[in-house]
Formats: sequence, C-alpha cells, structure tokens
Amino acid sequence: MKAPSPLALLIPLLVAAGGGQEARGPFWVQVLPREISVIPGSSIWINCSTSCAQPEAWGLITSLTQGKKETGPGWAAFQLLDVRRWASAVRCFFTCAGETQEATATIRAYSPPRTVVLEEPPLLDLGTEYQFRCRAFFVFPLETLTMILSLGGRVLWSTSLAGSGYRLDSANVTWTFTLHARLQDIGQLMSCHAQLNLDGVLVTRSSRPVKLHFRENPLSRVVAWGALAALAGLLLLMASGVFLLQPRGQLQPKGACLRQVESQLRRCLGR
Repeated sequence: MKAPSPLALLIPLLVAAGGGQEARGPFWVQVLPREISVIPGSSIWINCSTSCAQPEAWGLITSLTQGKKETGPGWAAFQLLDVRRWASAVRCFFTCAGETQEATATIRAYSPPRTVVLEEPPLLDLGTEYQFRCRAFFVFPLETLTMILSLGGRVLWSTSLAGSGYRLDSANVTWTFTLHARLQDIGQLMSCHAQLNLDGVLVTRSSRPVKLHFRENPLSRVVAWGALAALAGLLLLMASGVFLLQPRGQLQPKGACLRQVESQLRRCLGR
C-alpha cells in the first residue's frame, strides 16, 4: 500500500482551525504536528504552512537529519530521518515582506520496556541476604528510567538511572538488589517495575510476580520453641505448687518432689 504524500497529510491539517498556529501579525506560520512521539530510529514528516501569499524564504531549523522536501503554495513539508533523541525541537520559518515568523514543534523518541523479568528466587533461609536480578529489555531513554522493587504491595527500593549516561539506542538493563530474608516475608509476592518518566507522563512495565519460599518453614520453628517454653513454664508452676501444698515446715526430699511433678505432668498429659 502506497504511503500518503505530504500534501495529502497537509490538507486536513490546514483546515483544522488554528492547529499548530504560533505566530500572529502580518501573517502567521504553523507547524504540524506540534508534538509527536516516535520509537527510536523512526523517520517522520513535518508540515509547515503560512498565510503569506508569496513568501520570500522558508525552511526548517533542526539538529536532526533532514531527508526529502516538498513544497507548494503556502506550505512546505520536510522529512526527518532516524530520530534518536529523547527530545528535539524543530523550527519552521517563513519570511514575508522582509519579516520572519517561526513556529516550533517538539519530537520525542522513546521505547517503553518490551519485557520486564524478575529472576525466580531460590529457597530462602531466615536471616540470610540474597541477591535478586531484574531485567528490562529495549528501554529508551535510560536517562528517564526508574527501576522499582515491590514486596507485598509496598515499595522496597527505587533507583533512578539518570546518571547512567546518554544512550542513542534502546538498551537492556539489569538491576541487582539485596534482600535480607525476614519472617514476615514468607509467602509474599515480589515484583519488579521499569518506569519511564516522559515529561510527567509515567509509562510502567512490570514483571510477573514471584512468591518467596523458605527452605524450612520458620513458622514451624517458632511454634516448636513456643511449645517448649510453655512446657517449661508448666513444669515450674507445678514444682511451685508441690512445695506450696506441703505442710508448713515439712519439705519433701528432692527426688520425691520431682516424682510428684512427674506424676502431675503425666496426669495433665493423659498418660
């Protein structure tokens, strides 16, 4: 299918009332689209138009690579090639009767992470530190990327890659973080998020959540220690009760006391 010509794209833009019009006075200049977002490496057309019937000069001012150019009465279309900058400004200008007017457009190139992967964690041991890795694939620009780790619905860490340096192409990012395994983490869901801040608009991709499992269930250990503590307390209470029940001034031998404690404990345990 043949791509539409710049003129065909320009006609509906010209009939849009005031769309992209910036300069007012003896004549106006407008550029469309005024704001556009593309994936890195794209090529686009910028359409400039004016109300001046016979412009003396016109052109496009930009640091981006220009390709083809087409013109007609009151308009000019410029092709921009291989757009790879996060934010670029382009300025259309026309000169009419010795006066020059301009209109500015902003072009942004970005690529949200195609995939975010959190590596499956190993079986954890309570109180041990573990390293986890999160990977975000084909991200651009890194300057606006923030990596976020959440556990049980709350944010644990958040790291900005603003200081990573400017990159012309999308990149794969690997982020390593450390977790100290705690009792309250058992069974919690962990997720990794890659978030691009596009001038206040947040674009987020998230990994599949993974559940934390422990090699040995810490809760069973807690229950076991609790049972032992309760048994020790029961023995102490029984021993105290045995001495209290003896007639005043009559202490039984140590062996007899322990036999009574054992007897009462057996009765409590149903033996």
